Amino acid sequence: MKSWSFRRLLLWVAFGLMIALLPVTAIAIRGAVAISRFDADKPMSGVVLLDREGEAFASIGDNAHLFVPLEEISQDVVNAVVAIEDARFWDHPGVDIISIGRAVLVNLREGRKAQGASTITQQLARNLFLTAEKSYSRKVQEAVYALLLERRFSKSQIMSLYLNHVYFGEGAYGIEEAARVYFGKPAAELSLSEGALLAGLLQAPSRYTPYRDLQGAQARRDIVLRRMHELGFIDETTRLSAQAEPVVLAQRRGGRAPYFVDYVHTWLSQRFDAATLLSGGLRVKTTLDLQVQRAAEEALGNHQGAVVVLDAASGAILAMVGGRDYRESQFNRAVYALRQPGSAFKPFVYAAALERGWQMNDLIEDVPRDFGGYAPTNFGDEYWGPITLKQGLVRSLNNGSVWLLREIGVNAAMEMARRLGITTLTPDDRHLALALGGLKQGVSPLEMAGAYLPFATGGVRHVPFAVMEVTDSSGRVLYRHRPLPRRVLSEEVAYFITDILQDAVRYGTGAAADIGRPQAGKTGTADDQRSAWFVGYTPELVASVYVGNDDGSPLPGGGGALAAPIWRRLMVQALRDRPPRPFSVPPHVVTGVAVDPFTGLLAGETCPHRELDSFVRGREPQRYSPCAWSRLFDSREPQPPTRPQHRSISGSDPETPPAEPIPKEDRPPFPFDVSPNSPRPGPILEHAFD
Repeated sequence: MKSWSFRRLLLWVAFGLMIALLPVTAIAIRGAVAISRFDADKPMSGVVLLDREGEAFASIGDNAHLFVPLEEISQDVVNAVVAIEDARFWDHPGVDIISIGRAVLVNLREGRKAQGASTITQQLARNLFLTAEKSYSRKVQEAVYALLLERRFSKSQIMSLYLNHVYFGEGAYGIEEAARVYFGKPAAELSLSEGALLAGLLQAPSRYTPYRDLQGAQARRDIVLRRMHELGFIDETTRLSAQAEPVVLAQRRGGRAPYFVDYVHTWLSQRFDAATLLSGGLRVKTTLDLQVQRAAEEALGNHQGAVVVLDAASGAILAMVGGRDYRESQFNRAVYALRQPGSAFKPFVYAAALERGWQMNDLIEDVPRDFGGYAPTNFGDEYWGPITLKQGLVRSLNNGSVWLLREIGVNAAMEMARRLGITTLTPDDRHLALALGGLKQGVSPLEMAGAYLPFATGGVRHVPFAVMEVTDSSGRVLYRHRPLPRRVLSEEVAYFITDILQDAVRYGTGAAADIGRPQAGKTGTADDQRSAWFVGYTPELVASVYVGNDDGSPLPGGGGALAAPIWRRLMVQALRDRPPRPFSVPPHVVTGVAVDPFTGLLAGETCPHRELDSFVRGREPQRYSPCAWSRLFDSREPQPPTRPQHRSISGSDPETPPAEPIPKEDRPPFPFDVSPNSPRPGPILEHAFD
């Protein structure tokens, strides 16, 4: 009986081991098939990028003529790579158990993943057959594929494949292209110092690139040289001589739309292995519009910053400028620069209020107030008192906006921003400064453009995208973009924000962006004028403009003075061949209702100040403001209605109100039965979010 129980236990153990090994077996089978099909002698053809019209404008990894055999690569370069990437490369079978054990101990001691243990063979397996995904299952795949590679190829062949396929940054795949890109010479002519610098790039090419951080690249080079000395590849005199050698870089390449090309390259690397990218003859049809791209580059000019232009109907990225000069800095500010948006964040707060039943003629309180220790101020310390919600956003009134956020709740505004596409909000952003764009991390120009897009589309969100289709050398479709539009706002709320932001351009803080056709937009200026924004849209295009110094130093102006004129220059050129189109008005909305901005009631012809509001049909105000009848008993001839007088935008104003506040004594009396604290009528129409 005991014998039978023991045998049954062994059977269960064997069964358990078999089940546990099934995934590894499956990986091994897939790996064996992939490696058997891999042709090491197949020439590398690179990736051709096409614009939205199908015209080629750039290539990635186009180094078919740059493959070099190992014997033509400097031995110093080979030794530098081995020293810093895999000291026991020539001895292990593809996986280094000693390095794995050491890495586990270090990571346990540090309490984090402080050290990796991938061998050169594992890196080659990842580059050729796997994606850039970071997970433990991917590590298992790497290890299995590495063991299989070592069975098929010699160590010299593996080293040759690695050096000719690995990515060195700046769009350079392989040691030969890297040598030409960074130093303007073939790999066979690289010095020890140059080879060590290139080897140092492999861990993180974008971080250590000498074009961005020469001192950091030199420090990394010196680490490689010290490691070579420790392993006996060079003596101390040679090490010191190589460290003293100055770094002389080749002139940096630019090309057409280089920041966009980098963005597409990153996207491709996340979805295709290196073998497919370098040998698949891929043709990638992108969303780039070269006319709009040129307009964006010319509009930004010498300003440091970023520009993103989206197609309003689809979310396609038509243009992307990540900085004023790619040769100066390859850091893509359009995607990776997280900056304070200032008042450009306010539309999300106002959209949340409108969704909860507020109307643009409801009154907010724009008065000096301390909100539990937080005391925002308006520009010029000027306050408007009770004023319509519309004027609060048009004139970018800080105190009124913070008051409104307190009324609707911070969570409502955060939920709205996230729903529209802002992904960088944190729990630390749950405060009233959110209304003024005071965020812990900030936002990117690409996300801001994407978050404004639903305002232009009647409430439908499209995730911005750059690639329409990918095909291989035989024409087989490997990827095709599938639109996944989602309704994130009702048509009414989206239109109300558009209505308000049209006036923000007509006579509000965004007047310098006016292009003389239907448009809407909002300025933004961060504290101390460190960032200037204008995010706006027409029925055709959505564009985000950010201006800011990388060192965080103050700018000579704000969103209205710096970003808005750039946006105007961009859109004038981008839309020059398109006739103007009006924004679509939802069927349940009435527009052009004249309202007194100080009471929120109907404004008659005798009212000196009027705004034109939009409402869900049946929710228009029914009573007239006192300004409409106060002059009926005046024997003088009534004066024609006028808008507040405009004031020119000054280059030194961070967020300049274009009209002076009306002195309190000249304002009509605030009617006792129109209270900013009155109950809201409820949400605007019923709608669901997909």
